[in-house]
Amino acid sequence: MINVRFQPNRDIPFELAGVATGEFASPSLLALHGWLDNAASFLPLFDYWQNQQALALDFAGHGLSDHRAPGAWYYFTEYVADIVALLESENWHDIHLVGHSMGGFVAQVVAAVCPERISRLTLIEAFGLWVNPDSHFVDQLKKAITDRRNLAGKRAPVYSDKERLVRLRADKSNLNPELARFIVERNLMPVERGYTWTVDARVRLASPFRFTAEQATDMLKNIQCPVDLILGEQGTTEISQGLALWGACVPQLQVHRLPGGHHVHMEQPEQVAQIMSGVAEKSRSILGSTGPI
Repeated sequence: MINVRFQPNRDIPFELAGVATGEFASPSLLALHGWLDNAASFLPLFDYWQNQQALALDFAGHGLSDHRAPGAWYYFTEYVADIVALLESENWHDIHLVGHSMGGFVAQVVAAVCPERISRLTLIEAFGLWVNPDSHFVDQLKKAITDRRNLAGKRAPVYSDKERLVRLRADKSNLNPELARFIVERNLMPVERGYTWTVDARVRLASPFRFTAEQATDMLKNIQCPVDLILGEQGTTEISQGLALWGACVPQLQVHRLPGGHHVHMEQPEQVAQIMSGVAEKSRSILGSTGPI
């Protein structure tokens, strides 16, 4: 694995970091991680991905990627814009786009807005969008404004015990500590008296708005490529609810359920790699695929 960096917009001094397999030229597979994770969450999976050149990115403000400029914020749509800008600036086409959790939500929107660049979509514990009823708009906006104001008085914490952070993340994400270590170590940097997070504190702020169910429907109907959805049997309940609500919007969707939780791609990397490579189409009974919904 090699560390790589990209500048999505040539006019803005801002870089995204990533991890690539082998001698990097251009990827056939682009992987996008979940909220507060980073590119290292795909390393167990990449050990089983021998088919193509692969790249896992750190989103802005995560892992080793740059933070956004002062006064900028981490709206969901800005993550989408970063990936679209990267695809355009590097002129990448025929991309197998893989996304876990937040990265999966981003990946769906990217596939919808630039379908000519995406050949296949693999979603891990992500489907549809997180939505709010219109009646919750003011409450959501008030919370976002309050969170932003409160952040101004906070200082970055410093931790003396990295192993404790690994254990805490393992407990929170229901992962074994060695898997949690992949994520924690890439999100930490040494400072005087210990360690602090590389993650921009603004990443944790509430979004000022959420999409509506109608907007999610419109987005999903614009995805043209084949789509695989991989769910952990002990994963996020709301994803299955989204599948029931919007599954018919994506008639090419194949659904696969594997033992594991929300980070099923880290817990079952070999089986996830088989699904991604198309092996699952030949062995659905082994991998637990339910086929088209």
